[in-house]
Amino acid sequence: MVRSEAASLCFSDIRVFRGEKKATPGVVLGHEVAGIVSAIGPDVAGIALGERVAICPIIACGACYFCIRGKRNRCLDRRTLGYEADGGLAEYVLAPRELVSLGHVLKVPQGLPWDLACQMEPFACSLYSLETCRIGPGTSLAIIGAGPMGLTHLLIAKAMGCSTIVVSDPVESRLAVAAELGASTVVNPQRDVLKDSVLKMTDGLGADAAIVTVGNTTAIKDGLEVVRKQGIVNIFGGCPPGSTLALDPNLVHYNELWVTGTQNSNPEHYQRALTLLTSIPHAQRLITHRFSIDEAPGAFELRSQMEGLKAVVDF
Repeated sequence: MVRSEAASLCFSDIRVFRGEKKATPGVVLGHEVAGIVSAIGPDVAGIALGERVAICPIIACGACYFCIRGKRNRCLDRRTLGYEADGGLAEYVLAPRELVSLGHVLKVPQGLPWDLACQMEPFACSLYSLETCRIGPGTSLAIIGAGPMGLTHLLIAKAMGCSTIVVSDPVESRLAVAAELGASTVVNPQRDVLKDSVLKMTDGLGADAAIVTVGNTTAIKDGLEVVRKQGIVNIFGGCPPGSTLALDPNLVHYNELWVTGTQNSNPEHYQRALTLLTSIPHAQRLITHRFSIDEAPGAFELRSQMEGLKAVVDF
C-alpha cells in the first residue's frame, strides 16, 4: 500500500472522463503516481516500509508471449492502474501482488521531488517512443503537438543529442514554451506550412522521424509528409474511437517509410526515466497547475479546456 504524495493527470485520463477511452466503471483514475510505502502484504521482498516509490502501473501476467520477451506493455492479459484497477488519484493506492512481484514498484532516487517522481510514466513513454524512432546524436525530429507529451519528447530528445527539432502546434503559448525549452524552430500550422519549415531546417531532406503526440488524423498526415525517405513516423497519441485515416499507400511504398505506434512502455524505460528525471533540465517547467485532493475535479476541468500543461495533485 502506497500513501500518495503526488499524482499527475494524463490526457488519457481526460479521454476516460469524456467517455472516449474505456475504463472499468467506478475505477479510481490516475496512473502517474509516487508516494511512500505504508503497508506490506505477506511474501513481499525488496520493498521496505517508509520507502519512497513510484509505480509502473502495468499489471502483467509475466508468462505470455510478450511478457517472456520483455514487452510487458503488450501483455495479452494486461491490466493497468487507473483503468482496470484503482489508480493513484486517491490518498492511498494498492499495488496488486502481480505488479509488485514483477518489480513494478520502483524506488525514487534520493533528492528527486515528488512532483517530478510522479512524471516517471510520461517520461518512460516518451523515452520508449524516441528510441523506437531511433533518435540519437545528430538526428532531426518533427514533434507534432506541443502539449505536455510533446514537450516531454522535446526535453528528452535534446538530452539524447537530437540536433534539429521542429515543434508544431496551433496554440501560441505552447509554442513559446517549446522555444524556451530549446526547439530549433516552432511552427503554427494554422499560419505556416509545417513541411516547408521542416525542409528548410533539414536542407530539403526531411526529418529523420516525426512523432505525432496528438490524437488527430490531420496531424498524422502531416507527419507522413515531413519525414525523409526511409524516415519513421510514430503515432504516439491515441485518436477518438472510430477515427479513420485515408492513406496514399504509394507515399509509404516509394519513400520506404516506417509507420508505427507506441503505447505505454516497458519496465526498463520506467527505471531509466526515474534516473533521467534527476538530471534533465527544466522538467518542472511542464508543471503549470497544482491542486489538492479536494480540488482535484478542477484539474479535469482545466485539462478538458486544454489550459496549461501538466496538472499535479499534491497530497
